[in-house]
Amino acid sequence: MQMTGLISLIGWLVLFGTAESSRILCINPCPGKSQVLVAQVLLKGLAERGHEVTMISPFKLSKPVQNIREIVVPMNDFVAKKMRDFVNKPPKSLLSYYPEMMQEMLIWANNTINYPEFLKLREEKFDLVIVGMFLADFILGYGPHFEAPTVILWTAGATKHTADYVGNPREIVTTQNMILGPQDFTKFSSRLKNFLVACIENAIGVYNFYKQKPYYDWNFPADRYPSYEAVRKNVSLVLLNSHFSQGGARPYLQNIVEVGGLQIKTKPNPLPKDIQDWLDGAEHGAIYFCLGSNMKSAYLPAHKMDVLVKSLGKLKQRILWKWETDSFPNQPANVMTKEWLPQDDVLAHSNVVLFIAHGGLGGIAEARYHGIPVLGIPMFAEQSGNVATVAREGWGLEVNYETLNEATFSGLLNEILTNPAYRQKARELSVVYRDRPQTALETACYWIEYVIRHKGAPHMHYQGADLNFFQSNMLDVLGVIILGVYLTVKILKVFIMGMVGLCCGRKKKQKLH
Repeated sequence: MQMTGLISLIGWLVLFGTAESSRILCINPCPGKSQVLVAQVLLKGLAERGHEVTMISPFKLSKPVQNIREIVVPMNDFVAKKMRDFVNKPPKSLLSYYPEMMQEMLIWANNTINYPEFLKLREEKFDLVIVGMFLADFILGYGPHFEAPTVILWTAGATKHTADYVGNPREIVTTQNMILGPQDFTKFSSRLKNFLVACIENAIGVYNFYKQKPYYDWNFPADRYPSYEAVRKNVSLVLLNSHFSQGGARPYLQNIVEVGGLQIKTKPNPLPKDIQDWLDGAEHGAIYFCLGSNMKSAYLPAHKMDVLVKSLGKLKQRILWKWETDSFPNQPANVMTKEWLPQDDVLAHSNVVLFIAHGGLGGIAEARYHGIPVLGIPMFAEQSGNVATVAREGWGLEVNYETLNEATFSGLLNEILTNPAYRQKARELSVVYRDRPQTALETACYWIEYVIRHKGAPHMHYQGADLNFFQSNMLDVLGVIILGVYLTVKILKVFIMGMVGLCCGRKKKQKLH
């Protein structure tokens, strides 16, 4: 019996074990450190499984990793300038700054793939290309360049952008939009909002296409490469950094896989000694404060900063605050600052009782995993929708940044710190979020190796990806049916009128006779 089991295990490993050592290229021109961090975690996992990985991004690994070769492209200060603008005057709408951001990302992505060190890779051979997606998808041309399957890693939830690559149904009538957050679709107003936002997304999709096509055509000439349209429909796999327990259930094709919490470790790393001691000594609990990897606390206007410092300084809890220097003016005694913090490991500490966050998807996922209530201060993009979901689920509250004042902020702090219902709900949701057959990293690695083993897995390609807007919505079919009905009615009308005229003519003749 034992021998039979051993033979079965060997057979399983041969058929379904890790793919043979493959050469994988990851192009990740994302401007956010948190987005690149997700890709780095995935690549480390692939490297540990024996694959040779090459990564190009603006951020270097904290320490060298065996089997990973890095090409770091220095980033400009566009993101830093925008973050400073946002905290001083948050945009009323994403659309107000989208064209400028889109243009900057296109230039940045173009500079990345034309970086001298990266250009040397064009003569090498790769078995798979992973694209860290952030608006600029013309770099998908490197899939056909290397004659390799393409995988998209998207560090957020499902969008029209990601759905289009594989033709995934959007089902806008029943699935919440990332920007809007949770909706009650039994209400007409919710379905109307979802529809209008979907229409805007469609318009943005057309805008993106025509902005990016010149970049694609310049980098991938038509005499040697497939068209931009064809490349966008030849994606083998899309990995989403989301999970149905946090974003709601929705239909997915087989080649869209949720790997939410990819950056979360099942066993946290040891914390630096000073941080460990600070958290260990928090007899009343500790609060972790972080506004994300791109947003610097130093950008906060003085009056907003004053509100935060006074409110937090009154608490008996210790505060661990991501700050860009070792200290700041009038820093309270219960506050420790660090320029960079291992967020996932900090949230795993048993004394952390609250996470004050900007509402980025990665941080919300980590708080959900570790069962930590969230006090969200959203400022732009999908952050408001993420925090609204947390508030609706009952494990956090939202702060209005524009109207932020000491009385309101202190009141929300007191509510979430003294009401055990928030912590209890967070722990309940943590159990659901953790309940998976594989970790997010194991799931991602499996499907990447599946695509490699099956040469791009063309059997997962959905025919709907090949259809245009009119075809996929059956508008051409409906048009033909309507035209057919119209012509049939017209012909019948002419025929009947003719028959009536003929009959009337005969009756007149009979009367004359």
